[in-house]
Formats: sequence, structure tokens, C-alpha cells
Amino acid sequence: MKIHVNRVPADGLHEEASYDPKTLDVEREDLHVDEPIAVSSFITKAQDELVVQAEARCQLRLCCARCLSEFASPLKTGMLLSYHVRPMDVVDITKDLRQEIILACPMIPVCQPACKGLCPACGQNLNLMSCAHHGSA
Repeated sequence: MKIHVNRVPADGLHEEASYDPKTLDVEREDLHVDEPIAVSSFITKAQDELVVQAEARCQLRLCCARCLSEFASPLKTGMLLSYHVRPMDVVDITKDLRQEIILACPMIPVCQPACKGLCPACGQNLNLMSCAHHGSA
């Protein structure tokens, strides 16, 4: 999202945008975003500072750290960005937006709080069925 500082009115500016996940480069080996990332923001300026209050929403596809099953998880994150600007500047917040989305992703994703994980002996997903090494699922 590029913001032209001289186009931001004194009472602020509401912006809605949708980003292709490939454009933001948020894909990783353990993180996939298949749908556009929706961003709503309110932009204000005061003298030489531009303040962007934004919220990003998307659906993540993650791999559970316990059972290795893929699962969907909604992501909704708020951010407050501030920039030192001059009247004719154009501020591109894309890199900061990408960083905030990645930081909001869980470090250790779990498909459900009660996930039983995998059997350490045979690798059976204990959420689906039990194995000879464990009791019932």
C-alpha cells in the first residue's frame, strides 16, 4: 500500500485493500496463505509524522507441530505504524505489513489444544486412532 502524504486529509483517511499473498511474500515452508489478505487502515498525519492504524485478516494453512496434520486457522492482527515524512513523500507500507503478518503467526501451531500428536514409537497420529504403544484415541 502506497500512501501519498499530501493526499491525507486533516481528519484522516480510511483505506481498504486486498493483497495477493505472493506479492507480500508471506509464504514459507510451514505457512501458506491461499486467499487474498484483507487490510483495513486509518491514516492520519500530524506535522512531520504519518500514523497508520491497520488490521490485516486472512486464512492461514498451517502444519500442526504435534501431529503434522495440515489445518486452517484465521489470522487477524492489528498494527500501529509510524513514519517520519515530508509533505510530498510517498510511503510504501508493504514491507512493514508483511513483517507484522509474519510476526502474528503462531511460532508453534497446534491444530487443537487437545491434540495428542504422534506416537514416538510408530508414528501413528493418535488423534485418528490408537496404536499398540498407546491406549484408545
